[in-house]
Amino acid sequence: MRAVLVIGIHREELAFGEAVAAGLDLSQLALLRIPAGVSGVRPNQDQAFYYRTNHQELYLQLLAQVRGHYDLLLDLHAGVNEPGRCADLICADRHLLACLLDHRRPAQSPPAGERVRGVLLAGPDDPPHVGDALLSAHTVIPRSVWDNAAFRYLGIEVFLPTAGAGLPADWTFARRLIEQSITCAGARAVGVQ
Repeated sequence: MRAVLVIGIHREELAFGEAVAAGLDLSQLALLRIPAGVSGVRPNQDQAFYYRTNHQELYLQLLAQVRGHYDLLLDLHAGVNEPGRCADLICADRHLLACLLDHRRPAQSPPAGERVRGVLLAGPDDPPHVGDALLSAHTVIPRSVWDNAAFRYLGIEVFLPTAGAGLPADWTFARRLIEQSITCAGARAVGVQ
């Protein structure tokens, strides 16, 4: 199973991605740095078209680099959640999300604030998943990236107590999610559920 971790899609998040990547075993994972990504700051209404277009163009360039080379695209992001560290795992593959959420259910509770939610990606015309335990969401990322038969896309949005590069505990948390993602995707690739 070949996996790639992408950092810096949003330029404000590159320092966090660099700190996380510094502690990963890169013999198990390729690293793709976007040194001059797009801004992750939501624009006002009159700039929304350019914001969406810039994001889509960056992801379409990424698609050309990933397709045919990797089985799993891990897209690392960082947000802010002042009450404490947590994460959203964002994917169109409900089996991968289920595996990841099962790995997050240890015999004892995780450290305070280390909540992880699964978010199932869907297109605007897709029927709703009524009764699904997962949240669902739409994205500006082109469907050809997040719903591709050649590889699986997993967005990992780690929410930090403050904006910036984060702290060692934040990096460790993100690394565990990345490592669990590779384990779950590898198990799924060989048919183990």
